[in-house]
Amino acid sequence: MSTSITERKRRPRVATIVWGAVILVVAGLVLVSQFVALSIDPVVVALGLLVGVGLALVAGGILSLRSRPTTDEQDHPDAIDY
Repeated sequence: MSTSITERKRRPRVATIVWGAVILVVAGLVLVSQFVALSIDPVVVALGLLVGVGLALVAGGILSLRSRPTTDEQDHPDAIDY
C-alpha cells in the first residue's frame, strides 16, 4: 500500500477528442454545403464517420494502454519517477 499523496497527471480522454472532431467535421460539412452547391448523401457520410470514429477510438485505446504504467511499475519500491 502506498502512502504517497502526489496526484497523477491527468490526460485528456481519447473519446472526448474523437467525438469533438466528429462534431467539427459535421459542422464543417453543413457550413460548406451552405456556400457551395454540394450534394451530400447522409448515409455515406454517416457510414464514413462511424468507421472513422471506430478506428480512432480503437487506436486511441491501444495507444493509451501502451503509455499507461502497469501495476507492477507503480507498486515497485525501487521505481524511480522521472
